[in-house]
Amino acid sequence: MLDGNGPLDTASIGEQVTERLRNEIISGRLAPGSRLMLDQYKALWNISITPLRDAAKRLEADGLVHIYPRRGIFVAEIDRNALMEVFQLRIALEPLVTELATPHAPEAEVEAMTEAYIAAGRPAPEEERQARLQEVDEVIHDFVLAHCPNQRLARIMATLRDSVAWCRNAVIEKVPNAFDPSLEEHVAICKAMRARDAEGAAAAMRDHLIATRDRTLKAMEGRA
Repeated sequence: MLDGNGPLDTASIGEQVTERLRNEIISGRLAPGSRLMLDQYKALWNISITPLRDAAKRLEADGLVHIYPRRGIFVAEIDRNALMEVFQLRIALEPLVTELATPHAPEAEVEAMTEAYIAAGRPAPEEERQARLQEVDEVIHDFVLAHCPNQRLARIMATLRDSVAWCRNAVIEKVPNAFDPSLEEHVAICKAMRARDAEGAAAAMRDHLIATRDRTLKAMEGRA
């Protein structure tokens, strides 16, 4: 990940500016609904305003910002509709990614991943345990994507990762012990993959995504 305050390589300044602004949004440093002040980044990164404006247009195309003439540029809000759209795509595609990846995933790596999830859930001081669970939370999702033999499908899924991370980071602080409910679901996916049960792994991934969607919506709506 690019350092937000480091020097820019002028050979690829447009891409770097876009990536840095994207990271500012996805990480939550720029909150949903906040104004994107290009002049501040112009001064911070010692660049002209042009690549910043171009980056804002790219981010608008990705749905991360809204550009309003004479009003300014604002980070997009993560509302119920945006969240539902992301999960509809994930629920439709990621189980298939998992099914296709299962026969190709190296056995030793699946075994190690399963053990990592189990170890993360072992008793420990709560802060330490939550940190371990957060560390492994996305491992299974990255793993199936890496071993999916359908490269077109993998590329489509990869384009969703920023939206997934953005939604996740925006709501995670509202959910106490947010990573606990996913642990058992992740282990179920791992065990199905370890058994080379492609259909079972796909079903477990689908169940996990549906449950995650429901928990996230519940958190966004402030329901207990």
